[in-house]
Amino acid sequence: MNKRKYINMLISMVVLGALGTGLYIAVPFLVGPGSSAPEASSLYTCPMHPQVIQDSPGQCPICGMDLVPMKPHLHDDGTLHGGEGASGADTMDDANGDDAAQSDSSRAPPIVRVEPAVIQKMGVNTEIVSRREITKEIRAVAHIDFAENAEAVVNARFDGWVEKLYVNTTGARVRRGQALAGIYSPELVATQEEYLQLYKSKTELGDSPEVDRLLRAARRRLEYWNISANQIAALEKRGAPSRLLRIHSPISGVIVEKNVVAGAKLAEGTDLFRIVDLSTVWAYIHIPEKDIPFVETGLPVQMIVPQVPGEAFQGKVSFIFPFMRAESRDLRVRVSFSNREGRLKPGMYATLKLRRTLDGEFLTVPSSAVIRTGERTLAFVYRGNGAFEPRIVTPGVVDENDRLQILEGLAEHEAVVTSGQFLLDSESRIQEAVRKMRGSATSGSGDGGMNGGDEDMDDATNPMGGHNH
Repeated sequence: MNKRKYINMLISMVVLGALGTGLYIAVPFLVGPGSSAPEASSLYTCPMHPQVIQDSPGQCPICGMDLVPMKPHLHDDGTLHGGEGASGADTMDDANGDDAAQSDSSRAPPIVRVEPAVIQKMGVNTEIVSRREITKEIRAVAHIDFAENAEAVVNARFDGWVEKLYVNTTGARVRRGQALAGIYSPELVATQEEYLQLYKSKTELGDSPEVDRLLRAARRRLEYWNISANQIAALEKRGAPSRLLRIHSPISGVIVEKNVVAGAKLAEGTDLFRIVDLSTVWAYIHIPEKDIPFVETGLPVQMIVPQVPGEAFQGKVSFIFPFMRAESRDLRVRVSFSNREGRLKPGMYATLKLRRTLDGEFLTVPSSAVIRTGERTLAFVYRGNGAFEPRIVTPGVVDENDRLQILEGLAEHEAVVTSGQFLLDSESRIQEAVRKMRGSATSGSGDGGMNGGDEDMDDATNPMGGHNH
């Protein structure tokens, strides 16, 4: 019995051995010459530095970590990229290689596909692109200064001496026509005497062309010295020259500069006083570059001054300077304010608020929806079924709600990603790097089994066809 059992076991072992040998011999013919099982992964990357991509295992040149196989990425046309079954034609746009010379910055990265569960973990949110009004409230620092068109300088137009000073303190308030100083000038006294003699001759002799000519010349010299018609009339009535000439204020205001003292000798052209009318003051606003499009002449302005609590001063933009200040990179804007009560002091700092709504409606998205890379600005559009398309957009201004105007790149009613797009951008960069690597590998592998005469290659051979935006 046991002998028969051993014989059966021996026969079974021989049969199984024969079957194994037959399969070993037959498999190469079934698979075909040159066939091999597909590799598990053809590219390797660093978990900490995804920009590091190699076609063989190794260590990251940045941190030294072991490279891990890249997971395959599914293209929009169903082909795999970067993993098992990936073809070296991933980056070929056509057989002629015309698009290979195209600048990388002129086309967007490939479409990114993400599983729904991963989308939820990444915290990806979207918002519909819509048209809205753009309103901006600008808060800017300003300083208060004198109104340039309300200043006057009192100047000595002849040589002399200051014998009397009627206003002798800086900051004093003066009225228009108020006497400021009394000046003695020998030249002025001589001209007054000459004028009086000619005036008496005209009265005694009647009309005489020569006397009239000389009288007009003497009167003109007095007027050139800024002697008013009233002072000349007083001279004619008095009949005797005045030893002192009184200098009067040309405007009402405050003396902000006094350059003379009693007894001082004056030279022709000396500035004696600088007077400013403070009933109107100017505020200079410093507008940042990004807010310049919202500023225009006539725009209402509200000013808050810490030294005058509880009150807001109202004004309008009166002038926008045609140049920017290079040292601070801002634009100066001038606003006029009434200051009848004198509460606004030149030299004060203030906060000004300007608010403007641009005409019309514009495409806007949250500012968080765009990624600024320096060379371009990207936004991700959700196309459904886990597909995200990166778009190069042209940004405009930002409104008071931190919404960004989009000039080009997006259309109304599209869904744009507002959070989690940095992870999408990272995935997009990885796919773009893989595409470049495979493109260089393909271009360096000779004809790669392609017929050199087949120049008009069908676009279907390009797994990335239709996704270069």
